[in-house]
Amino acid sequence: MNIADSTAAPKWVTFQLLERCNLRCRMCYEWGETGAYHEHAKPAMLEPPLVMRTIDECLSAKPLFEFFGGEPLLYPGVFDLIERIRAGGCDVTFPTNGTLLEASAEDLVAAAPTRVWVSLDGPAEINDAQRGAGVFDRAIRGVAAVVRTRAARRKRLPELGVTFVVTPANYAHIESFFLGAIDLSLFACVSIELQSYATREQAMEYGRMLNEHFGVGATPCANAYIRDPACFAGIDTHELARQMQSVKRVCAEQGIAFHSQPRMFGAADLQHYFSSRWHAMTDWNDLALGNIHERSLLEIWRGARVKEVQALVRNQLFPICTACCRYYGGAGVLSTRRADHA
Repeated sequence: MNIADSTAAPKWVTFQLLERCNLRCRMCYEWGETGAYHEHAKPAMLEPPLVMRTIDECLSAKPLFEFFGGEPLLYPGVFDLIERIRAGGCDVTFPTNGTLLEASAEDLVAAAPTRVWVSLDGPAEINDAQRGAGVFDRAIRGVAAVVRTRAARRKRLPELGVTFVVTPANYAHIESFFLGAIDLSLFACVSIELQSYATREQAMEYGRMLNEHFGVGATPCANAYIRDPACFAGIDTHELARQMQSVKRVCAEQGIAFHSQPRMFGAADLQHYFSSRWHAMTDWNDLALGNIHERSLLEIWRGARVKEVQALVRNQLFPICTACCRYYGGAGVLSTRRADHA
């Protein structure tokens, strides 16, 4: 089978390189207040030779590669992985909390990933209330270091993007962040994303479906998303919509790419989302598709398990799908869990 065939290999490959993170952001579904990883005795990590082998396996299909964590910049050998992907003619992106950018600036510019998304959630006092004391200033220093290093080396990459996750604590500070607290001209792109969440009923139904169809006994990742919609009741969706539109307009004027998840953000749709009325609106690790410690990615991609999932979702969505803001806008995730995930 020709690997270039559009169905023979994935076109978007996300590696969850490691679970370890140096922050404990309150709203994070990994290490936050309801995070799934607190139960892990030891944070897992994909071995670098395994990741490199899988990259080489997929390069000829020219997929988009994405790294995830934990914090990707904590991964040993991350710059070697980036260089291999770029040498193979592929794009690679990843998010970061920004606290390691300053120390990594030289290596980052040398490796030249396509884009690095810096996660910030408002002006310093708002951001740090969610992410930890001093995080905002460290991230801003890191952004400046990358920009200086790019200029010194006369390099264009990596592009920098900034990701803002909307929560009840920061929704009223979108304009003051993007139009006052940061130098927007340093960024090539902006992404404003609603906090993803699931109702308890959704998570239970999702667990039932995975057990019935795939024999999965527990869904801790889905459970980490559970929120009572009442916690979003204080969000003024008209004001939220106005501020998002204001930032979008400024980005258009400055030639900065603007993304939002969901793509539609009128006040009514925002209210539906935060009220769990998803039916009125105009990626999960619990289900393993295979284990790359045992079979290659392409063997898994072409295997029976993937075909089962494809057959199922052609007829119905997983109950949990609407809980993710990206649903309103995939790729399989290669998890760090050796024993039970791909």
